[in-house]
Parts: sequence; structure tokens; C-alpha cells
Amino acid sequence: MIKRVSLIRRKEGMTKEEFFAYWTGPHADIVRQLPGVRGLRFGIVQSWTPGDVAWDGVGEVWFDSMEDAAKAFATEPYASQLVEDRKQFLGEGQSCYVTEHTVVTPPEGY
Repeated sequence: MIKRVSLIRRKEGMTKEEFFAYWTGPHADIVRQLPGVRGLRFGIVQSWTPGDVAWDGVGEVWFDSMEDAAKAFATEPYASQLVEDRKQFLGEGQSCYVTEHTVVTPPEGY
């Protein structure tokens, strides 16, 4: 399994509350429809070190493979919808793909 991790900053002029509501609402509605999505999680940043480079959120989306992830993000109409949707709430973002190696299993529900 592969996970895409995205670090994002909200659009200038948008409150944290507006950002979170849009990101986990309309934006999540599009991401949920991507073919092959195995999981989706949103994390709102409470603090960041150093503070001057703080991100507002950490998004995680799982796929079975890199190929499945690439296919999902290239599938229409979702690819075009995501491009337009990001303009509504996203100021800046970076993402990477990772494989997880759990050392200590988090409590259930996390």
C-alpha cells in the first residue's frame, strides 16, 4: 500500500474554520470519488516548529500502488475538478508518496 501525504496552507484571506470546512467538505467529496482510494484522512495542524513555516493541514490518501495513485489523479472528470477545486481553498501545497512502517500501533480510532 502507498500513501500520498500532502502539506497544505490555506488560501490567503480564508480563516482556519473556513479552510477546514471546505477541505473536509467539498474537497473531500471529490477525493472520495477517485478510483482506487483505500483511505482518506485530514489533520489540522495545532502547532508547527518552526512557526514561520507552518502548514495548516496534513492530508493523507491511500492507494494499493503508485500506479493506482497516478491513475486516480489522472482520471477525468476528477483531475479537472481537483485543479479547479484547489483554487477555492489552497494557498500552497507539497506532497509526497510514502510506504508506512509501523513501530508502535496507534490506539484504535487514530
